[in-house]
Amino acid sequence: MPRRSKATGGRFRASMRSLIGSLLRDTAGNTLGIVLATIILLVSLAGSGTDMARAYMTKTSLQNACDAGVLAGRKAMATTGTYGTTETAKANKMFNFNFNPSATNSQSVTFTTDSSGTGAVSGTASTVMPTVIMGIFGFKSITLTVACSAELQMASADVMFVLDTTGSMACNPDGSNCNSSSTSKIIGLRQAIRDFYKTVAAAVVDKTNTRIRFGFVPYTATVNMGGIVAAGQMPTSYFADTQPFQTALANFKTKVFVPTAGSPVATTETYGSSITKSDCDNYGVNAYPSAGGNPVDTGGPAPADTVRTTYSYKSWTKNSGKNATTGTCVRNKSVTTTTYATRYQFTNWTFQAATIDMTAFKGMANVPVVTNISATATVPTEGTYDMPSLAALNGTTGVTGLTTTNAKWDGCIEERKTVQNLAMNPVPSGATDLDIDSVPTDDDTRWKIYENDLLWYRGSTNVASVTSATIPSGYGRENSQCPPRAMLFTDVDTSAPTVVPTWLETYVNTLVASGSTYHDIGMIWGARLASPTGLFQSNVNADPVKFPSVSRHIIFMTDGEMAPTIDSYSAYGEEIYDNRVAPSGTSSTTLKNYHNNRFLAACTKAKNLGYTVWLIGFGTSLTTQMTSCATAGRAYYASDTVALNNTFKFIAGQVADLRINK
Repeated sequence: MPRRSKATGGRFRASMRSLIGSLLRDTAGNTLGIVLATIILLVSLAGSGTDMARAYMTKTSLQNACDAGVLAGRKAMATTGTYGTTETAKANKMFNFNFNPSATNSQSVTFTTDSSGTGAVSGTASTVMPTVIMGIFGFKSITLTVACSAELQMASADVMFVLDTTGSMACNPDGSNCNSSSTSKIIGLRQAIRDFYKTVAAAVVDKTNTRIRFGFVPYTATVNMGGIVAAGQMPTSYFADTQPFQTALANFKTKVFVPTAGSPVATTETYGSSITKSDCDNYGVNAYPSAGGNPVDTGGPAPADTVRTTYSYKSWTKNSGKNATTGTCVRNKSVTTTTYATRYQFTNWTFQAATIDMTAFKGMANVPVVTNISATATVPTEGTYDMPSLAALNGTTGVTGLTTTNAKWDGCIEERKTVQNLAMNPVPSGATDLDIDSVPTDDDTRWKIYENDLLWYRGSTNVASVTSATIPSGYGRENSQCPPRAMLFTDVDTSAPTVVPTWLETYVNTLVASGSTYHDIGMIWGARLASPTGLFQSNVNADPVKFPSVSRHIIFMTDGEMAPTIDSYSAYGEEIYDNRVAPSGTSSTTLKNYHNNRFLAACTKAKNLGYTVWLIGFGTSLTTQMTSCATAGRAYYASDTVALNNTFKFIAGQVADLRINK
């Protein structure tokens, strides 16, 4: 439609006013006046209808563009965790793409957005639309304004965090200052989990009918089921009563006889006739009438009893008579009988594999174990003893020379039976460690107790067995790599999104850095705890009527590549001696390939359970295995603690649904 100039419009209005004035002054033509008034009314109604229809279409377009803009802004905010210049620009770009002002000749278009601080992005858009018909009557334009808002809205979800808590997490992201300082990666991880909660909790609109649960599997070279066992959620019958350890054995094979002296029996003896004082003195020390020795030992040899008799002068009483030179002589006699007990003295150490009874450890209380033995230590029975069995004798008759300490099972595990297989694709039937669901039925399928106080390193040259009179240099009990305790899915209170629940705050503060990196054991147990068809299905599938549809997620975070070693104690024992994962002679470098493939097999099992797997490399480049582990497109690199926090927030935003807040 061609546009009418201001001059043309003005002349038209002036003409209309002149015509109407003439008609009103002409009293001879009342019918014509009525007709004219009717025409004017009809034109006004038609004009207003046309312009209102145009205004409605413009406002609808403006609202759609406003909605699209805040959605784009909120999505950008989910990526960065903040709403700033970059996010505003993305919102503006999407608004401009969706609103075409030329369609209705709209002018003075504005669009402004900001973040409320509670997770929503709100906006206001306005424009001025010129009228087409109503301008004749002085209504030249219509101002249109709309409001819009976008927020994350959360449906019920289960999130299992599988977290690398190895020693390097104590460092800053640049590798410096490895003392778990306030700028360390482990502290950054704690804060990222807190902020993940806040993002998710803020997105929960229906607090009553939406359930959010978090579970945790911290990992190093093993995982810690202590809390789950203590709560009765994993019975101790799932753990073997006896298990092999590469350990230290004490041999007591040297027979010795340990004397026990009885109490002395004291009597007196009187010489049978009168003797001189000088002879009495000799008699008192058993040297009269002949030299008999003092003391006098009889009996024996051991283990037969021995008797020691000692003598001493007591008295001499002179006979009566002025010229008497003799008298009565009395001496003391003391008899001590010594008996002998047969004992077995420490002979030497043997360092090798041995089966140890672990039932005492299952109660998670202190269990004494021997840490050192003196060269003269003894026990009453000949034999070879492991360290708990030997310590159990301490304090009983005949046991000497033992140094002990208290050991306590923290809940960390050794994995159940597996097979030496590099590919693990498909997983062979004998690899029960990668069986996520099955309940153990025998010792091959039961887990074992991870107890570093019983595992002794014996060097890399004599891998079968070493015997030594003393503990060789470099030998000793292994260091523990037991991480913080795992936790099954636990309800998260979302009623106060800005306040981290007490139990969650307490838990994240237990996350400490120590140990080496075995990604496979972390993912195996992440999948195992989260499996809806496995050992903990009653927890995973709780309250299915109220929560029939739950989105499932595993967030796997690591700050380093897989790093197994053949001579460290892991969930698979000590590989240099046990060879549970790889053949004898395998190097640590090659062992890494075996564990990487187990990791990928565990990731596949987790995804097959219906879980979305998110993977974060914290200060470490994403390896092929990390990217392959994640669900497609869900592997991320975080260079520092700020990026880690933002990545957790982004994932929280992706777990939630992005919706217009009407």
